Amino acid sequence: MDVKKTEFLHPANAEELVSIAQEAGAEVLRGSLRYPSEGGGWQLGDVDLDEHLGKYRDREVVLIIASVGKAEAEQITCGICGFALDEVSECPRCKLIAEETAKELKARQEAHEALFREVNEILEGVWKDSDGISP
Repeated sequence: MDVKKTEFLHPANAEELVSIAQEAGAEVLRGSLRYPSEGGGWQLGDVDLDEHLGKYRDREVVLIIASVGKAEAEQITCGICGFALDEVSECPRCKLIAEETAKELKARQEAHEALFREVNEILEGVWKDSDGISP
């Protein structure tokens, strides 16, 4: 599996992920990640991760880690939708919406073209019904 590794996720994008996760009923932990903790393992804020993650033993889990450090740089946001970007570039959210809209418009255009062909055939008197009879 190809995994794109990034050192940091923009804080605004991380907050959006947190909101989505909370709305879906997921547990969200937040704080500075430290090693070793007082117990000798990993610690996130005041939560001992070794102990906390133990309750998920033998379960299938999804882990989302969003590093939001080094976010002192000027914030760049999409002027259309407000999505936070790491650099000046095409907005991936707007690009996806544009692609989906283009697909919908193409499908509508094809449906309309078929309807116009059928109307044109009727007007020219070459159309036949399902029994092969002209009107």
